[in-house]
Amino acid sequence: MVRPDRGLREVEASDRGARELIGDLEGPVAAVSAGGAVEPLGSPWRVSWAVGTEDRWHIASEEAAVRARLVDDMPVVATAMRVSGGDVVQRAAAITDGTGRAVVVEFVNETPAPVSVALVLSGSISTARVRGSRLLADGRSALELDRTPGGATALSGGDIWEAVRSGPPAGDCEARSRSGLASAAVLVPLTVGVPLRVAVPVGGGPVEVRPTEQVAAGWSALVSRAASVALPDESAERAWRRGIAACILAAGGAELATASRAAVVLDRVGLADEADRGREMIVRALDGSWSTAVDAVAALRAQASRRLRSGRVSGLAEWAGPLVDAAGHRLDAFTLEQVAAALDREAPAAARDARRLLIESTSREPGTRSEGSDDRVHASVRDSVAFGGDGLAGIEALLDCLVAETADHIVMAPALPAAWRGVSADASSIATRHGTLSFSVRWHGSRPALLWDLTPPDRSAAAGLDDGVALRCGLDPSWSASGPAGEALLGPVV
Repeated sequence: MVRPDRGLREVEASDRGARELIGDLEGPVAAVSAGGAVEPLGSPWRVSWAVGTEDRWHIASEEAAVRARLVDDMPVVATAMRVSGGDVVQRAAAITDGTGRAVVVEFVNETPAPVSVALVLSGSISTARVRGSRLLADGRSALELDRTPGGATALSGGDIWEAVRSGPPAGDCEARSRSGLASAAVLVPLTVGVPLRVAVPVGGGPVEVRPTEQVAAGWSALVSRAASVALPDESAERAWRRGIAACILAAGGAELATASRAAVVLDRVGLADEADRGREMIVRALDGSWSTAVDAVAALRAQASRRLRSGRVSGLAEWAGPLVDAAGHRLDAFTLEQVAAALDREAPAAARDARRLLIESTSREPGTRSEGSDDRVHASVRDSVAFGGDGLAGIEALLDCLVAETADHIVMAPALPAAWRGVSADASSIATRHGTLSFSVRWHGSRPALLWDLTPPDRSAAAGLDDGVALRCGLDPSWSASGPAGEALLGPVV
């Protein structure tokens, strides 16, 4: 099996409009386009770039030889532009140091000769200024360089790239536009192997700029604490890591349904504290007394997941009634079963109400949520690892094909894609409502061998699974077991 490497992943941008969100544990702070333009969320401007060589200026948003990538599948974007003799690589990552937040944008010249980098500030700007090593938009610091630029220009309108091509001199400059068309640019020499680092402030005070590789390493260290997999498909392994990082990022975001989905995934991969950040956002949103039906269902699942998988009081009892009402016809049996199970200890009366709704529901049987076809899994994985893809959808699809659970049983490998059969697969430390599950699948011809280990939430219960929980496997529906650990040779898979 090919293992994910470290460093740059070859994730080609599928279209020029694709964007990746980058941020920190407090949530996304900026979007990076397929051409490497950095757009701070909530700001009306963007920072774009170009490379000047002996023959011409290469504008990243227009060049064909531009590849958008992720660094080790983490929320750090690398954009490489091919110019004569090699690449100039831009990397963008969010940083925070307790006093402020910023995006660090790093440029490295991997060609054999010196080049120049042009950084352009544009968007809806009334006043654009260059002051020493800073670019300001309407009085706010929008770009801070680590050195004094060799050229600078500002326009009240027109093509800023034409001004860059003219080779403007060094020095402060300013432009004003009543219609918000002001822009500014700086030119900086970039020698071989000496990185240029600039900061795009997004909140708070100044931050200490650090290398993007350190940011990527920090993300990787956090992701390594989660459940892990070893799968036959290298893209699926990448989607797993990318999905965990995407969920950590989304948990701090402002979209209720997305943060709710992220919280459930983070619970399932054993990062309950990170999941709680998403739930804190959910509670803040609910305090504002707004939610759509989709948001309400997602919030119910996220709140129930806290009790079911980490044993913590969820606050679900307080919000269950209003959320169920808000969910309306969107409320499904799978969600109702989880809500009822989570409320059993916190609010037995509310749990009984949820079960009455469950009985009345005409939705599918609880806990048998459709994991979808092989095509769905492959499509979700493929989209997840593409630049700008949905990282949450990829890991949700993988979790659903690896583990399913209900109140009285766990199914390992409920829907493994047919292409994975005959090849070893492992899942380690997946959190279920019945404990932490690890299992492996090995093959003896057409017969899969299953090895499993389920650690109940209370280790004193290890002698036998709590409440008669049964273990099953989707590769052999006739098989079941009740021991917390063991191995079995299953029937042939046709």
